[in-house]
Amino acid sequence: MNNKLQEIIDFLDLEEGYSREEIIFDILHEIKVLKDYDSDEIILVWDEEELTTLYDFVDEFYLKLIEKICDVIKSYQNEIKN
Repeated sequence: MNNKLQEIIDFLDLEEGYSREEIIFDILHEIKVLKDYDSDEIILVWDEEELTTLYDFVDEFYLKLIEKICDVIKSYQNEIKN
């Protein structure tokens, strides 16, 4: 069981067998409000300050999300070891 959990962690965290960019691209294109705009051309603005592009935000958010998901899986790994 621990080996399978490690395989899942490696798959997600090390991006083994998939392209993060393709996943982000596919998800963004499923969001209808974005229409056919390129996510790297959409700028997030707060109080007239340009923060980042939508793509860069989503990319960073994705990495943080995967990190947290892997942490949850690792906690299960630790419980199985004990």
